[in-house]
Amino acid sequence: MDNVFLTVLGAVLAVLVVMSAYFSASETAYSTMNVIRVRNLANEGDRRAQKAAERREDYERLLTTILVGNNIVNIAASSICAMIFTEVFGLIGAVYATVFMATVILVCGEITPKTLAKRNAERYALRFAGSLHVAEIVLAPIAFVFMKLTGAISKGAKNDSAESPSLTEDELVVMIDEIGDEGTLEKRETELIKSAIQFDDVKVSEILTPRVDMTAVDIRTSREDMKKTFLETRFSRIPVYDGTIDRIVGAVNSKDFFFSYVNGTQFELKDIIRTVKFVPETASIATLLGDLQKASAQLAVVLDNFGGTVGIVTMEDVIEELVGDIWDENDEVEHPVTKEEDGSYTVLGEANIFDAMEQIGLPFDPDGFHAHSVSGFIHHRLERIPQVGDVIETDNATILVKSMKSRRIKEAKIIPDRDRGDAQETSVDGKEVTGN
Repeated sequence: MDNVFLTVLGAVLAVLVVMSAYFSASETAYSTMNVIRVRNLANEGDRRAQKAAERREDYERLLTTILVGNNIVNIAASSICAMIFTEVFGLIGAVYATVFMATVILVCGEITPKTLAKRNAERYALRFAGSLHVAEIVLAPIAFVFMKLTGAISKGAKNDSAESPSLTEDELVVMIDEIGDEGTLEKRETELIKSAIQFDDVKVSEILTPRVDMTAVDIRTSREDMKKTFLETRFSRIPVYDGTIDRIVGAVNSKDFFFSYVNGTQFELKDIIRTVKFVPETASIATLLGDLQKASAQLAVVLDNFGGTVGIVTMEDVIEELVGDIWDENDEVEHPVTKEEDGSYTVLGEANIFDAMEQIGLPFDPDGFHAHSVSGFIHHRLERIPQVGDVIETDNATILVKSMKSRRIKEAKIIPDRDRGDAQETSVDGKEVTGN
């Protein structure tokens, strides 16, 4: 071979190495790019993003094209390099060519372009979108053959990826947390999105006002007694039952009541009663929200398996699961979890034990507990009616009964393991703590 021909072969070899880098970078860019970001750019009118999104939609075809092109240029580059080195060094040149091409392909054709593409996936994907479209057209016959061969080989195999979603709900929550940690979303925005994602997982039984805390009146209650009840409770709606609270027949709206009362109209509660929704305690709050909207209702009565009244849920209770607690000027503000100066936490007995532990930052093992409240968990562990000063131990915290209301736990104190110290010497409201 003359020097001119060797020079031409060298130039072709350099072009093939560049093409190898191109295909390697394309493979990494399209496998690691943020598809949502690219589709957003496409929706905003970016033509390169539109082409990139089209390439990514048929990823199997794109990947086959890239791999076919990459292997063709690598094989061609290795062959040309062997020709050049054999011409210059003789038979030993084949060994030199192997070592040389392995180094060049790894460094210039694989590692470096893939590293750069991973760092700037979307930018490279948009930049290569047009040329990859041309490559798909040129290499279509070869890619078609390989796709058919691959399909025939894997035809009998179970395709798990086709049966499972590309992103599960739990993975989406983790993604939102990571985006929040990066500062792209504000903390409140992160919490709101997570609440919306998990909205359908919350059951009515987790947010209801229990039967023992309900204010309800008999349908035969006099107007004066009803007026007194509204003024004392300041509730806007009060359930009405017929004989027993397990037979709720509707609810009275304070506006309806006082409108008729002030006008001097002669009426009974049955004349102004409004219907309410009845839902099982196992229903999701997403279903309840839809039912309340369809019925233009603000209150639902929660029933157990035997049709008995478990409690009530209002539209406000449901909305609070999305946006957090809503307080008005008549509410006494009570936070479910309050951090004390000594590092412990005061938790309301009716608070959700899972949410409380998550807010404190402690992993929680329910240990067979299937309800939700802090009070219920303590009952479950003690297996008796709690008393002020009772203590239970979890894997990472001590929980003390701080105060009681009748036979119910009003407040509990959670001491994380790191702050536990000697729990046996702790006292609550002047009483010695007893362990369990």
